[in-house]
Amino acid sequence: MDTILENASQPLYAVTLLVALIKYPKYYTTPLKYFPILLMYTFLTELLGYFTKHYEVFHISIFSSFIRHNVIIYNIYNLVFFSYFFYVYWSYIDHKKYKKYIIFATIFYLLVSLINPFFQSFKLESQVYSYLAGAFAILICIILFFMEHRNSSKKLDYRFTGIKWISIGLLIFYLGYAPIKASRFYNYTYQLNEYVHIRRIHLSLIVLMYICFIIGFLRMKRKFWI
Repeated sequence: MDTILENASQPLYAVTLLVALIKYPKYYTTPLKYFPILLMYTFLTELLGYFTKHYEVFHISIFSSFIRHNVIIYNIYNLVFFSYFFYVYWSYIDHKKYKKYIIFATIFYLLVSLINPFFQSFKLESQVYSYLAGAFAILICIILFFMEHRNSSKKLDYRFTGIKWISIGLLIFYLGYAPIKASRFYNYTYQLNEYVHIRRIHLSLIVLMYICFIIGFLRMKRKFWI
């Protein structure tokens, strides 16, 4: 089981990207039109992160003294990932008050991202505070999205099918992984051992998220944006 989970991520990224490209005519006029680019970026980021960690020939020169540190790749990726989804939810939501909340959440995330490097090196350490702020902001966006469309089941079955399932996937992942991220930071700070099943839970959350993404693309029915 552990072997399957450890090796499932890369194929899932590839399958999700393939399905997203096949279904692209269904959503090319929606805010999700850039999602395949993000999926490709995710795939390349994970691939680069793997090679820089496990193969010396791929070590980034600025890490010559810290050859196992490749976190800058993921720190940059997180900035792009969260910023994109703030744009997506701001675009999908019509309620003016909710749109303001998303703007506030975005500003909050960006401020934390600017402050975080003063406490943790952007090049050598994972930006934990920034990541948790981004996860919190994304969860707020998802909640606002479902609040706006809670009485619009027919709409969600058509124009919003893709983003609904993507939202479910993100909700599952960040509700589960944000506490893991915080606990790992706590364990690292106080030199505590990680609970044996944490890695399995983390990988399972990734699998569930991408399965939701695939379902969303497969169930898309319309290709126009109103």
